Amino acid sequence: MRTSAKLASLLVLFASSAFAQQSTFDGKWSGPATSPSAGDIQVDLTIAKGSGTMRYEQKVNYTTIDQCANRDLPVSVKSQTATEMVIAIQGAKVLKGCFDETATLKFVDGKTLQSTLKDGRTMKLSRK
Repeated sequence: MRTSAKLASLLVLFASSAFAQQSTFDGKWSGPATSPSAGDIQVDLTIAKGSGTMRYEQKVNYTTIDQCANRDLPVSVKSQTATEMVIAIQGAKVLKGCFDETATLKFVDGKTLQSTLKDGRTMKLSRK
C-alpha cells in the first residue's frame, strides 16, 4: 500500500513538472504593428518549444514593396519568464538584407502580447 502511494505521488510530481515546463507563449499569435511614422503591418507569430516563425504583411498604403514581407522569418526564444519573452527575429537567414531584431514581448493578459520594435512600431498580438 505504501509503495503504491509513493508511486502515485511520484507520478503526480512528474506530471506537474512536465506541465510547468510547457511555455505559456507557445501557440499562434496575430495582430497589427502600428506606427505614426512607418506604415502599419499585420504580424503572425508562431512559437513552439523555443523557436518558431514570424510573418508580416504590408498594408495597401505602402509606396515601396518590402521584399521581406510575406515570408516566414525564423524566430528563436532567447529568454523567458512567466510574463515576458525575448525573441530573436532572424530575417537575414531567409533573404540577405532582411532585418535581424530582438523583441521583448510582454503579457498584457493571458491572451495578449505587446512589444515595441526598434523602428517605433507598437506590436499587439492576440492568441489565435
